[in-house]
Amino acid sequence: MDFIDILREKAFLGREFLTWLWFKSDQSGGRVEIPGKKVLEVFFLDRMTLDLSDTESLQTVTLKGGQSELREGLAALKEGKKIEEARISIRATENDFTMVLKGTWFSFGSFRTPPILPADGSDVDDGGEGSFLEKAYLLEEGLENIDALFEYFVKLRISEEWENIELPALRKWIENSLT
Repeated sequence: MDFIDILREKAFLGREFLTWLWFKSDQSGGRVEIPGKKVLEVFFLDRMTLDLSDTESLQTVTLKGGQSELREGLAALKEGKKIEEARISIRATENDFTMVLKGTWFSFGSFRTPPILPADGSDVDDGGEGSFLEKAYLLEEGLENIDALFEYFVKLRISEEWENIELPALRKWIENSLT
């Protein structure tokens, strides 16, 4: 089995992660607590793509717009479609990161950090080094947030709690969200 085959075989994990993250975010008003680590605010924004990639004929639903459009996403989940990509916001303390996460390859379509504050004039001689370092710090913080969420998901996914508690709650959320 070559590398691409392994990636295709594991593609479900990124899609499940996005579905679970949407569920956690929706159930808690955006607040996702990572046990023993931190609390993040996660919001699904104005764009999401879902598809039935397991079938021979590709069936894709693309949602653009406000929160009301996300109800159509729930209907697509109910039909068996899976999240291929979603635009989300993750807020940690005062920093807000916006990104497009792609499920199949678990990659970023885009990644925006909070804006860097303009220099106050005291570090004019640093040649932009301070701004570069601040941007690097923000990138690292944003990636650490995604890593922490994904680690939490994977630990939960391989635990008994997944089958006994989390998965039934997620299924119930999908079923009851449209009634």
